Amino acid sequence: MPTNRKQPRTVPAQPSPLVPRMLNAAEAARYLGIGTFAMRGLHWESKVRGVFIGRRLLFDKNDLDKYVDALKSAA
Repeated sequence: MPTNRKQPRTVPAQPSPLVPRMLNAAEAARYLGIGTFAMRGLHWESKVRGVFIGRRLLFDKNDLDKYVDALKSAA
């Protein structure tokens, strides 16, 4: 005798979105909640390290986090 039980629906696994480690100046500024010009100023003042890949100035999220941690510990 057939049963009319519903089979549980399986949700297909979705790939996790790629989270970039390196951010351009606008993305890094948004990450810190400041303006792009202020972000570039932090780099020019050597407060936040950036790297050039080609002509693009990029910031590592880990360096941005370290900068914020240093600000918090200084306060």
